[in-house]
Amino acid sequence: MKMSARRRTAELLEAHRRNDPLGRTIDIFLIVLILANVIAIILETVPALEAEYHVFFWRFEVFSVAIFTVEYFLRLWSSVDNKQADHAHPLKARLKWAISPMGLIDLVAILPFYALLFMPMHLDTLLILRAFRGIRLLRIFKLTRYSPAMQVLRTVLREEAPTLIVVALILVFIMVIASWGIYILESAVQPDKFASIPQAMWWAVVSLTTVGYGDVVPITPMGKVFTGIIALVGIGMAALPAGILASGFSSEMRRRENAYNRALNRVMADGVVTEHEHEELEKLREVLDLSEEEAQSLYLDAQRTWLRLAKCPHCGKSKFD
Repeated sequence: MKMSARRRTAELLEAHRRNDPLGRTIDIFLIVLILANVIAIILETVPALEAEYHVFFWRFEVFSVAIFTVEYFLRLWSSVDNKQADHAHPLKARLKWAISPMGLIDLVAILPFYALLFMPMHLDTLLILRAFRGIRLLRIFKLTRYSPAMQVLRTVLREEAPTLIVVALILVFIMVIASWGIYILESAVQPDKFASIPQAMWWAVVSLTTVGYGDVVPITPMGKVFTGIIALVGIGMAALPAGILASGFSSEMRRRENAYNRALNRVMADGVVTEHEHEELEKLREVLDLSEEEAQSLYLDAQRTWLRLAKCPHCGKSKFD
């Protein structure tokens, strides 16, 4: 059956299709273009380079935005044929992609350019121009589409979001208590630095993050003791998100390996992996973002397990003979 143009477009724009040379070429081209954009945006902030190569920077920006715009609308159009799309409702599938994190990142990659084109002349201030130029740096997040590790991180963040929100709320609560405590202890002797609880929050943030700039420090004995306690609490609290993310990474990778193992056990039930089953396993590996080395290791483990179970424990002969 002949593949539709929309379906083929969706496949070409899908990252990590190693068995599709044209798709891999498109991936590499977009990765190089994104990296070149980030480098160009950084170099453009150097006054001497901007003055000498202004025309080149502008032309490269126009070329890049043209490519990213075509890419955005092609992804929007072909999003109906994505694996997670609702094929029965094309409009719903496109809207879902448009408001997804990657869809919004793709939109932000081109939005500043068109915003500057249609911005009223009286708003053309240096501050606004710098802000829009800075927003263009967000194009670097387009690289997350081509990085398996970043895709795993995105999944982990989505799964662990409720826990991370609770940790963030606890940090805010501790920051308020710390600000109140140092205000009580230090406001009388340092009214210029701890005049109010909001003003003391700068000290609380610096102490909880254990940065310690030294611009605002307690001078009373109780204030110093209190600061030491807050610093120790800050060390423990800073480790919480890292521990949550590390645990989430481990659980996500284990979940993906288990899913691949279940598929391996299913196709190896009869001791023979057909060409069709091999293709299905390869597609699953790409979906799960497992490397070829990881998949090969899991395959060898499953093969050894099958060979052990296939032998009779008494006579040692294969059960399939």
